Amino acid sequence: MRRAALLLPALLTLGSSVHAGAPVQVGRTVPTVVLERLPPRPAYPAVAAGCALPPGPLPTRTRAVFVLDTSGSMRGVGGHPNIFGRVREAVDRYVHSAKPDRVDLVTFDTGPRAARHYVFPEDAARWRAELGGLRADGQNTYLYRSVEGALAPLDGAGEYITTVFVLTDGIDNDPEARYTARRALAAFRARGGLDTLHYVALGAAIPRAAQTALRGSGYAAGMTLPAGEAPDLAALATTWPVTEVTAGRSVRVPLPDGTPVTLTVRGRGVRLVGAKVEGGAVRLAGGADLPAGTPALLCAPPGAPGGLPRRVPLALKLGRPPALVWLNPGADRTLAPGESVTLRYRLPAATPPVTLALPPGVQGQVLRLPGGRELAVRFANSGLGQGQRVQPSLTFPHASPLLLPAVEGPGAATGAGTDAPGALLGKIALVPALIAGGLLSLALGAWALLSRRRTRREAETQPPATLPTVEGLTYSEDRTLAVVGAGGLETAVDFPLGGPFDLGQQARVPHLSGLRLQQGRDGLRVLKMPEDLEVSLGTRLLTEGDVIRPGSLLGVAVARPARAPHPPLGSLVGLGLPLRLRADGVTLHMTGPYGEHALTLRPGITDLGGAFGASALHGLQVTPSGPHVLLASLPDGLTLRRTTDAAELRPGTYLPPEAWLELGEG
Repeated sequence: MRRAALLLPALLTLGSSVHAGAPVQVGRTVPTVVLERLPPRPAYPAVAAGCALPPGPLPTRTRAVFVLDTSGSMRGVGGHPNIFGRVREAVDRYVHSAKPDRVDLVTFDTGPRAARHYVFPEDAARWRAELGGLRADGQNTYLYRSVEGALAPLDGAGEYITTVFVLTDGIDNDPEARYTARRALAAFRARGGLDTLHYVALGAAIPRAAQTALRGSGYAAGMTLPAGEAPDLAALATTWPVTEVTAGRSVRVPLPDGTPVTLTVRGRGVRLVGAKVEGGAVRLAGGADLPAGTPALLCAPPGAPGGLPRRVPLALKLGRPPALVWLNPGADRTLAPGESVTLRYRLPAATPPVTLALPPGVQGQVLRLPGGRELAVRFANSGLGQGQRVQPSLTFPHASPLLLPAVEGPGAATGAGTDAPGALLGKIALVPALIAGGLLSLALGAWALLSRRRTRREAETQPPATLPTVEGLTYSEDRTLAVVGAGGLETAVDFPLGGPFDLGQQARVPHLSGLRLQQGRDGLRVLKMPEDLEVSLGTRLLTEGDVIRPGSLLGVAVARPARAPHPPLGSLVGLGLPLRLRADGVTLHMTGPYGEHALTLRPGITDLGGAFGASALHGLQVTPSGPHVLLASLPDGLTLRRTTDAAELRPGTYLPPEAWLELGEG
């Protein structure tokens, strides 16, 4: 009984390991088989290695390298499909869509055939011509030798994000065995962390040894297309140019919605809002304290099994720029060629140096005392066309760029009356020389007489200017001063920090002329209060000697709205006061504290009031006389003084290199 009891578990165990009905051999050891369910194989390989953020700054430019097979099989020799023309078109489409900064084109058959280099957009025409002239007439496909020859000279790892495309319809047939796929891929010694290579087999299988080398390279992948099918190279790209990310913006990414993404940042405090692409974009949060330009990398799994991770490098500028107070919002930003304007700002606190970004057509510079809270940005029109509008920007450390007010090129021509002498001279040039002299004198004399009468009539009928409505003043806690207009609109006023100033002149608001203030330790002291101007703090009227404390809101009332001491300055109002007149040959420059207007004089008499649209200058007439400018007429109430000795200029004298204008009281 005991022996039977011992055999029963053994028989049960044996029976469980064989099929039903199978013969059982007593005395023979039968192995036990244990089946376990393995975890499912991931759809894509791990991408952590390919998603590491490379050291150093991110490359700022892109480069495409094409290693193109030009053996005869590419054009149909030996029974292959004739695909060469469509491959050339695919290469050209990629260059036009991806817009790389540089393109290298290496053709090969029995080794590298020719290497051409192009810088875009300068070489665009040469690129089209030379690409169209390529011919596939080679004899062999020495593939690995040619790829090695194309990759070895590449440099600029810190400058370019490089994408290499190897395009061939054949298999390497090099008789020298030392040229292998592994050796060819290792020849890219200057490779950067974001560089990639795509081996595109056009109807031919990729050999097993080449597949192994591609997988082991860490930066290359291969794909095989059906015979006769042209590649879509843009769809193969897996690394894109650097995208700049600023505060409050989502990041547009070339990935399908629902694609999972990860973020790697050289720093802390920034994260993804959601882990998938939604609406063609992802959003970031945090990072306001990161230095501007901090590198980051968005990474997604490969788009196909065996492919490369898809990567979007980022330059983070997530901090918000400081809130600037614009001190001269009336500055004229419509600039003729050579004209300039200065925009003045006050910072909420001292900041490190800023960087000015200038679009084409504008020159500029930042003017600022070290550690100061005020800065000025001066712009000059160096190439803006008529009506062209551009927008410069300032970049503060740790912050996204701050867009500045737009600067515009000249608008439609004005002052058509000043063109009459030039048009008349053009017609007189067609008259015989003996008659032209007399007609020229008569024409200029008659035109000058009519111009004086017209100018006098325009001045007499000039409607009174619409003066800006000022309802109050604010003197904030940070000691900035602003005028409050209709609807509560505040306009900052630039004023000296330690000396007396006329508020009407500084704010260019005639209502407030004569109100003189000076900033001191306790606030703004009233030095002079005009009799017909009422400035109130609550229910109390301010008088001379009162101090306006920071944080005050003042009311303003005037008994005589037309009390402005300066007539309207038209297009010159943005220049500020005082105005200076500078003669540079036959070009006049009207210059103020905030900018400059230039006017090239035509033959004959020019009324500066009409030319600048400023009624204050009507009757101020000049005319070119050889290399000089002659003062022809000066209206009552306007004085022109030489800058060097303050001597008053009279009609009939040449303008000095610089003079200043004194506008009389009206």
